[in-house]
Amino acid sequence: MSDQAEERVIFAILGAPMLICMLTFSWILSLLLTGIGTLRWELFTLSALRGGMFEMIVGTIYLLLGAAGVAGPIGVLAAIYLVEYAPSGRLTRIIDQAINNLAGVPSIVIGLFGYTFFCRHLGLGVSLAAGWLTLALMMLPIVIRGSEEALRMVPASFKEAALALGATRWKAVSSTTLPAAAPGVVTSVILGIARVAGETAAILFTSCVLITRGLPKSPLEPVMALSYNLFVQIVALGTPAQRVFGIALVLFMIVTLLSLSAILLRIHYRRRQPWLRMKG
Repeated sequence: MSDQAEERVIFAILGAPMLICMLTFSWILSLLLTGIGTLRWELFTLSALRGGMFEMIVGTIYLLLGAAGVAGPIGVLAAIYLVEYAPSGRLTRIIDQAINNLAGVPSIVIGLFGYTFFCRHLGLGVSLAAGWLTLALMMLPIVIRGSEEALRMVPASFKEAALALGATRWKAVSSTTLPAAAPGVVTSVILGIARVAGETAAILFTSCVLITRGLPKSPLEPVMALSYNLFVQIVALGTPAQRVFGIALVLFMIVTLLSLSAILLRIHYRRRQPWLRMKG
């Protein structure tokens, strides 16, 4: 076989998985677009009791923002410890492996843990707060790993310059390294939000109900969510109706917008910060 023929074969082999992915995505998107006929502006403002999706959309946003508020600070502090303070040894390796294992835990298992620990043992019941804590567990590995990468990409000379001027280690990290890594940290949080936006199993037992009379007035009340409502309607109807595809399309749009915002944010700051271009 000539070199040119070999290159063509390799190109075909490598291109086949990409083609399969594109065809699969196109098929999924075509299914979702079947629900576009059910989407009218009033559905976004009407309450669920009147056939709208207002509480589902706002409830989903409540869940995502609350989970980010829990996982964001914890994940960033954990990343700072692992990058700047943790000694290289057995304990650090155990922590690293635990983070990797947490990322691989099935969402249904995390949901059952959230129900057992947060809802029952902590007495939160089926509530918004229990959903925040449960989703935060799923976000943590993404936030920690993304923040670690962002911190390591900042040139060491930044911190060394601050230390040379007499700053303490924490002052050097908080005033130079962390601000420089902020775009990557924010990107990791947004990706974490996008990761859990469509989760159903994690909130199935912990925070959601099918219908509520308005929005929750406190974190200890249950909430409606797009993914939960989508799941219940599919189970109840057996065969997905056109309205179900409409709900799925709204959820898909939310996740897509979050992912695109993370990509655009990274591109924007990569252009502004030269060390990101050199290491990217």
